[in-house]
Amino acid sequence: MSREISSPTRDPARPRCRVSRGDGVESTMRGIRENLRAALCIPGGNRRPPPTLPPPDDSAGEGREDLISALPDDVLLSVLLRLPSAARTSVLSRRWRRLWARLPELRFPHPTDPLALARSRAALAALAGPALRLLRVVAYDADPGDAAAVLRLAAARLAREVSIRNVVPECRKRAVVARAGARAAVVLPCFDRAELLLLCLGYLRLVMPLSGVFAKLTVLYLSDVRFEDACDLGDALSTARCPSLRKLVIHNAQGLSNLAICSESLSVDLRNLEGLQQLTVVAPMLRELIIINCFLMRQPVAGISAPVLEKLWWSDVYDPSSVQLGELAQLRMLVTCCFAGYGLFENMQNCVTVLLLQHFQKIAFLGMLIIPTQQGFSKKNMEFWTRSWSSGEQISKNMVNYQYFMEATALLPDIENLHLRLARHGHVVGTCVFHMLKISTSIRRLNLDINEGIKEKAACSPGCVCHLPQDWETKELRFNSLEELSICGLSGADCDFTFVKRLLGWMPVLRTITMNFNPSAFVSEELCKELLCLPRPETCMKIYLYRNGAKVMYTPAC
Repeated sequence: MSREISSPTRDPARPRCRVSRGDGVESTMRGIRENLRAALCIPGGNRRPPPTLPPPDDSAGEGREDLISALPDDVLLSVLLRLPSAARTSVLSRRWRRLWARLPELRFPHPTDPLALARSRAALAALAGPALRLLRVVAYDADPGDAAAVLRLAAARLAREVSIRNVVPECRKRAVVARAGARAAVVLPCFDRAELLLLCLGYLRLVMPLSGVFAKLTVLYLSDVRFEDACDLGDALSTARCPSLRKLVIHNAQGLSNLAICSESLSVDLRNLEGLQQLTVVAPMLRELIIINCFLMRQPVAGISAPVLEKLWWSDVYDPSSVQLGELAQLRMLVTCCFAGYGLFENMQNCVTVLLLQHFQKIAFLGMLIIPTQQGFSKKNMEFWTRSWSSGEQISKNMVNYQYFMEATALLPDIENLHLRLARHGHVVGTCVFHMLKISTSIRRLNLDINEGIKEKAACSPGCVCHLPQDWETKELRFNSLEELSICGLSGADCDFTFVKRLLGWMPVLRTITMNFNPSAFVSEELCKELLCLPRPETCMKIYLYRNGAKVMYTPAC
């Protein structure tokens, strides 16, 4: 139905609504004005351009009339829904004081506000509208009592999504973890109507409810949390109490020694579970399982029953004598530990990845990170690379030197799609790629993603193995099945061109080649022409490079 909006006529008997000119109010009013035009364009209603609102007149001061407040309630509520923190508008005037309490969504997104949880607690108590469909709170070093109170109030009103994130500064994390045992625990109430529950508690202690059913919960995300009782967690996650759960995520958790997950979930993501000694997963419908750094520096004990599992990310310690994965007959994607190009034979991780790969006879997609250096992975670097596989590819910091790898790969699975990430740190990547491809000659699609590394580029030392004779420069490989090749992150250096030339010489039946240069690489016209001359005439080759900051496809000059 169309809606006519005109400037209201003020009733002389009604007190004039004045707007304070404080910095906070002025900022709020600016936000309201920016969103008002969008709010006035009601879908399916008024198709005409919305009225042009006059800009604020700073010279009017206290005598300026508040025309926005005179708009109908449904329009103002639509405006408030678009504001990041609608409850703050209560300072504008009496007209706005209780309007936000009728909203179905509440957001408190300011981590610098030390009273964020207290404000959200008061807001929940003051709500006058129907069931709340969304609550998002970002707090700063929160008090567990405030967090528990907010969750209690939200559980009674929430019908869709709750997200509480407690931000703890990096410099205070150790102190917060140390005093966690002396502070009160946050008792999680049962959310019988919530669909998504996200809690990042800054290592506050959490107690799972002993009873109750999370009837509609489909996504549960728990991060930076210290569990009070691991047994309560397993019971709360069971199918009987979470019948609709489809995705379970637990990151950076403490207090879990024995975790048993018996659920109908489709996806389980477990990372950095400090102190975990035994893991049991019984999930007949599970499609995706991620295990990263849960058994670090400990003997892994795990039993996985997931007969229809399709994607497995195992970036952790692996021992076939204590880790039971089952057949996994439907597995089509495996992303696992990385290989170090040059390392010590005594490295305890050398055999871990090989043993894991030998569990499978065929893998449609294998993702791997190769680091051809002697340096290890810092925690910061590990987190970066883990995030870089966000589209469905996760990696870990475990290292396996390629000499041992060459001795123990006779029983590796048949690989159809191979995706290699190479963090070279200034080194030549040819040797690592050569030895990885040597045991994967049946692949059909190869993706090489080259990165100089997370830190600044390291110079290759004079005694580095990069300067020794390389097998890939003299020996031959043959890939009679490989049809697609993609290379990202080329630097334009001579060693890269030599490597690409050798690579294409091993692949006689390539149909498509895609090459992407690094944004910082200088790519000359001569280099592009030389690359185009390498493949057979019937091969489609595309070269992407950067010009003036924009990615463009190279086209030969006429």
